[in-house]
Amino acid sequence: MPPVIDRTLCNLCGTCHDVCPQDVFSFDRKQKTPPAIAYPGECWYCGACVVDCPKDAVSLDLPLPLHIVPSPALYGPPGPGEEGALRRAADFSRSVESDTEGGERR
Repeated sequence: MPPVIDRTLCNLCGTCHDVCPQDVFSFDRKQKTPPAIAYPGECWYCGACVVDCPKDAVSLDLPLPLHIVPSPALYGPPGPGEEGALRRAADFSRSVESDTEGGERR
């Protein structure tokens, strides 16, 4: 999902437009309208627009495949009590991947 701007909260400052590294937003300061999502497919889901919005008018939902499960190859073996949680997280990730085959979420 691309960023969503709550038009009732937006104060037309353009911060989301200014901080976006991918220029997802289209905004003309002369017009009295909130920024538009011009290039939704270019969003990296970095969250800069959400964090920097002074009015909390921007929200962003991460696509399920972007949820990250720590890898023992990167972080070493799990500590006491972590192995079960990591296994459940990995099982969940695999279930999401199988649910999203073909580009659709169930």
